[in-house]
Amino acid sequence: MFPSIHIGSFELPLYGMMFLIGFFLAILMIRRLAPKVGVGKDDALFAAIYGAIGLLIGAKILYFITKLPSIIKYFDIYVKMFKAEGFGALNYFLMENFGGMVFYGGLIGFCLGVLRYCAHFKVPLFDIADLYTPFLPFAHAFGRIGCFCAGCCYGVEYHGIFSVQFPYNEITPELSEVPRLPVQLIEAGLNFICFGVLLYIMMKNVRRKEEDRKIRKGQLLGFYLAYYLIIRTILEFFRGDSVRGSVGFLSTSQIISLLLIPVAIYFILAKKRDRIFAQKKL
Repeated sequence: MFPSIHIGSFELPLYGMMFLIGFFLAILMIRRLAPKVGVGKDDALFAAIYGAIGLLIGAKILYFITKLPSIIKYFDIYVKMFKAEGFGALNYFLMENFGGMVFYGGLIGFCLGVLRYCAHFKVPLFDIADLYTPFLPFAHAFGRIGCFCAGCCYGVEYHGIFSVQFPYNEITPELSEVPRLPVQLIEAGLNFICFGVLLYIMMKNVRRKEEDRKIRKGQLLGFYLAYYLIIRTILEFFRGDSVRGSVGFLSTSQIISLLLIPVAIYFILAKKRDRIFAQKKL
């Protein structure tokens, strides 16, 4: 567990830094590859910025939603804290209930941000989708490495090979009580594999003439969603934290995975791929 880097009196959280590294590297590669899929370099950059804003908002909102049962349960305590401590209680409330991020909220928010950019500037949505799709698991993998450093999203008790014993911390003292399955690193590795496969498919496809391409526009996104929905549903059974929320025996993320299955199927099987927005001259 290595949650932050201290530079003098300045503390730099590794979770945010790792995600920013992944996002920055993804943007560099996206801008380089953009002309190959018919997307302008500026559109590739600015659509990603819109997406990043949506990602932050969506990830925070969904995290807050997962905390709602706890807020309702301890509502009276929060009221007493506000009356007694004022601003200090408000700061605690915000950190406790908005301090985390949920991937699916970020993914949905990112897609909505990109959709907003494409609608406003008349950029072909599926061209952008094909360009971005391989880099979604790439940036996400860096985020999961950040999770491992921060000690969040940890795995179940595990005493076999590659088990990890986290050091004690006051925020999640139960984390250090037993060896854990490094589920964050497993997900990161699976995401890197997904990135490599999707990038290979995309590059092989764009080298063909458009009429000879076997992968239809938007289909790559369907492949990614199908892959990630499966691995996330499975990996959730090996998570040892309960902060992400649950309904019955399914976690919030597993429920969202099930709800997104029709979306993945649509992108994979739909035969007609109209360009939703008008083609912008580059």
